[in-house]
Parts: sequence; C-alpha cells; structure tokens
Amino acid sequence: MEEYFGWAGKILFVDLSRKETRTEATGPHLDWLGGRGINQWLLWNALDREAGALDPENVMVLGAGPLNGTLVPGSARLSVDFKNALTGGIGSANCGGRFAPEMKYAGYDHIVLSGRAARPTYLYIQDEEVHFRDASELWGQDTWAADRMVKEREGDPQISTLTIGLAGEKRVKFACIVGDRGRAAAYGGSGAVMGSKNLKAIAIRGKKFPVRAARPDAFIERLRKFRREVFEKSRAVRVHREGGTLGAYLLPGENRPHGVKNLQGDFWGNAKLEKVSRDKFDVFMTRRHSCFACPVYCLALYRVRGFLCEGIQANSLRAFGTNMDVDCAEDVLHAHGLCNLYGLDCDQTSAAVAWAIECFEREIISERDTDGLVLRFGDGNCVSRLIWKIAARQGFGDLLARGIPEASRIIGGGSEKLAALVKNAGIMEAAMRSHKGWALGIVTSTRGAGHLRGSSGLEFQKIPPETSRRMLRIEDISDPTSYRNKAALVVWQERYKGILDMVGLCALPSMWMDITLFSPDDIAGFLKDLTGKSFTGEDLMEAGEKLQNLERVFNLFHAGFGRVDDLPPQKFVKTPVQEGMYKGERLEEGKWSQMLDEYYDLHGWDRETGWPTRQTLSALGLESLFEKLSKAGIRLP
Repeated sequence: MEEYFGWAGKILFVDLSRKETRTEATGPHLDWLGGRGINQWLLWNALDREAGALDPENVMVLGAGPLNGTLVPGSARLSVDFKNALTGGIGSANCGGRFAPEMKYAGYDHIVLSGRAARPTYLYIQDEEVHFRDASELWGQDTWAADRMVKEREGDPQISTLTIGLAGEKRVKFACIVGDRGRAAAYGGSGAVMGSKNLKAIAIRGKKFPVRAARPDAFIERLRKFRREVFEKSRAVRVHREGGTLGAYLLPGENRPHGVKNLQGDFWGNAKLEKVSRDKFDVFMTRRHSCFACPVYCLALYRVRGFLCEGIQANSLRAFGTNMDVDCAEDVLHAHGLCNLYGLDCDQTSAAVAWAIECFEREIISERDTDGLVLRFGDGNCVSRLIWKIAARQGFGDLLARGIPEASRIIGGGSEKLAALVKNAGIMEAAMRSHKGWALGIVTSTRGAGHLRGSSGLEFQKIPPETSRRMLRIEDISDPTSYRNKAALVVWQERYKGILDMVGLCALPSMWMDITLFSPDDIAGFLKDLTGKSFTGEDLMEAGEKLQNLERVFNLFHAGFGRVDDLPPQKFVKTPVQEGMYKGERLEEGKWSQMLDEYYDLHGWDRETGWPTRQTLSALGLESLFEKLSKAGIRLP
C-alpha cells in the first residue's frame, strides 16, 4: 500500500441501502488536496443530474484535509458536500469540533454516503470497523440527547458525532448537521439530506492511525515559530479568544452595519446593542472551550431556560437579534439554542422567520394563516414559537420549512417582494448595501448565499493600499463603499477560502480576518514539511481557482445558474441605508454590473452568461468536465 504523510490514504464508501462498505485509495485525487476539494470532485463524478437533493441517489461526502489531526492552530474543520436542498446546486457546509481529526485517526480522509437506510440508523466507525446501528430509540431526540445516547451505547465518551435533530428528520429544507453537539455544518440543508437517508447520526473514534509528517522536526519547528512570531501576536486572535465572534462583531457598535427587520435596514443603535453586549450573555455561560487543539478558545457552553446549548456567535445575534429587532439577550440565546437542539441553520431560519414577520406586519398574512400567532418584530417569544413550529413542520411552520421561494408562491399577495433571495437561498447578512465587495462575495457564492466564501473581512479593516498591494497584489480596498478593486478582492478570497477548506483550516484565525495570519505561503510551508511534497502559495491559489470553477460548473449542470443568479435582490437596490455612518448607501445596478463583468474577467468566465469557458477549464486541467456537460446539451462558450 502506498505510504502517505499528512493524508490518511483511504476513502470510505458507505452504501446505506445495502449496508455495504468499501475503501479506495486517496492518492488518485490528491490534485484536489483534500477536504472540500476532493469532496467536490467525488460528488461531481458520483451524482446524476436527475438526482434530487432528498432522493436516495444524492451523495453526501465528508472530508478531512491534510492538516486535520495536527497541532496547527485552527486545523479542525470538516467539509460536508452534497446536492443543495434549497438551490438544487452545490450544497457545501463546514464545521469544527473533533470529527475531522477522528476521521484521520480512524484511517480515512473522506467518507462517501449513498442510498437510504431501510429504518432509522446511525453509523459507528471505529478504525477499520463500520457498524450499522439501529437508531429507532434515537429518532425524535434532539442533537444533544442523540450525542449522549450514542456515547452511552458504545461505551466511549470520547466518540465524536455528527447528529441531526427534529428538523433533519422532518426534512426541513434548511435543517443542518450538528457536530459534537454545537458546531453546525449548516448551509444547503445538510440535515435534511441526512434525514432523507434515515441517518440519525455518524459516530467515529480513531486510535490506530496517527497523522505522520514527512519531516517531523521541521514541521514542529515551523509550528513553534508561527505560533510564537505570528499567531500569538495577532489582534484578531486575542479579540476572539476574549469574546468569540460575538465580541469581535460588537466592537464597532452602531458603526457596524447590522441586518435589521428582515434586512429592511442596516442600522441598529447603541441603545439596543448595549442590551445584547457580550457580558449580557456571559451570565448564562457555564464554561469556555475550543475545537480540537485550537488555542483560540472562542466557544462556550450556555444554560438557558432549562437546557444547554453552544454558541453564541456573531451570526446568532444578527439572526435572532438585529434581524428580528429583539434586544433581549436571553431571547436571542434561547432562539439560538433551539436551533442547536433541533438542528436548524440559524441563517436560513432567521431569513424565513423575519420574512414571515414582515409579511404579517404588512398585513399580507394574518392570524388565520399563522395558527393564531401574532408576529411582531421585537417579540422574542413569537420567534421561538415559530422555530419550534418549523422544526416540527407544524401548521404555519410547515409552510416556512419548505423555504421562502415555495412559501411566497403559496402566499402570494406581494410577499415575494419582501424576500431577499439569491439562487433560491435566503440572505441573512449585514453590510449588504454599504460594503460592495462583501455583497458581491455573498451574492456570487456557489452555495447560494453567504459571506464565508468570497466575502473578505479585510474590507472592514481599512487596510492601507501599500499593504493590500504587498500581501494580496490588489490595489486600494480601504473604502468599503467603493466598487473599485472589489471584484479582485472577492476572487482572491474565493481562492484563499478554497485553500482553507481543502487543507482543513478554520477561517477565523486566518487572512479572512487578519492579513498576517496563514498566508498561502505559510500554508504551503506547513504542507511541504507535513506531506513531503513540493507546494508554493501560488500552487495553492491555483488549486483554489480550480475548485471555484468546478463548483461553478456543478451549479450550471445541476441548477442552470448563470449571470442572472449573480444579481442582488431588489431590496438592496431600491432601499438605501436610512441612518448612521453609511446613510444613503445602496447597491447601484449599473456599477454592480461593471463589478460583475470584472469578476467574470478575472475568473476567465463569459460575461454574457457567467459560465466558465472551455479555454479556462482546459487551462486548469478540467477537460474531463466537457463530456458530461455535452451529454446534457450544455455548450460552453
């Protein structure tokens, strides 16, 4: 068997319908590095165009990267890829915890799940042994209970789990997978896909296969030097260590744009923000903790209204605080905790609930439609009650569980005009009107919407032009309201985030938030000492570009997405910011179009269609995609 350094060397294939497993070598796929890269390549080759997201034919791939299982800070991220339940295109999620390192220690780089179990099932993977366990008693349990019950059954509290809650079992289109009780692999309805396979949980424990380094002494020395000279000196690391993403998010106060009342506005004043400051949540905290081997320690456990949950993060505050206009910390934490227990993506849940509230306040729907509930912004109780109804698919909640596009078609009455959708996915974001590169990254994201692909946090940080030229090879990006150079920033960030997801690194302690952390050259150095293979930063950025093109082609092939799907919702075009330092800012269609042209040019894509060209794909070594596209009648420019 081929000797591997860094990689475990095997891919595990699990057929749930037949209760069969097999393995293949990782080696033939190493051009894609690992994690999201190999995941997407395996998904592209395995999935037929006709397969629906919730059909047994949909494939879900779990991927660890070469840095997973090492002591590199932040190297605990797991990639989860599948066909998207909301968009029909790429479904792609990512979470921390311990699952990815345990995969490596069990001897696997990737796990490919196909088929549908005949009855509720959980998988228990212990090194070379894969067990199909009856999950009938787990079905109906929340994510925390399922985690506990699996560990008790298997007699090992160190097991790492991926579980679904009630929402996944009920196939809510934005249900998520929850890793190790509190880390959500959220985007795209991953929990619904897992639930459609009758798969309640995946549990893993690895003891036999440590991650080996080709040059261990050099790797450890590089790690020590990086920790001492770069990582521990980072302000971003310090801020997140002290208060998590919520602490960092709240630092600018009302001078940070906040998505407010179903994204009708961007301004939330300090009088409200003071009621949900970091210390208001700390009174519910039981202890701080971290993902595997991560020194940032940005996570914590909380007890709220009788149950434990993990969080609370910046997205949680935006989802259930500003977007609902709820300024009670306990209400925000409770809504977040319910999503944790039921296995719901906070972002899409917030988008659906906030849209419903705006529909109610504009009298498009009434108590007759909402099962007697009075929906009002500022009312945390109605938010929590709707979250339960969505997870249980009960009454009005069943309508919302289908996603905003279907719900708005059923309700009609102008309700669709209140939605903020991209590629059929709801947007729950801040700074969409003011920060032009941030908005472009969200709208062009291959997984539908979201800031964790092409949106760079550097746009918020007033990076001096000389620094962006030296570190990014991009001219001035310091003015967030300017369209200039923002296409280049988004393309750079897409490639860079691809690297992080392929090797298994967290975005938080990276160049996404701190331009000094984990440059492509830094990552290449770690990979070189770990794997013994030759890498440069430019090699990795090219791999990131290759991944971006593959996902773009997947979306074209499976969902027909093109330029029209890269346009912003009219809500951000027609309604400017009303208050605060960004007053008057909005997205201008003409300037957006010019920025989009530049974005396509930098990728080498066709301006008219937004599709990758044959020439671009050939230059990246992706000629093998042509046959599948041709059979589907798709002719690339």
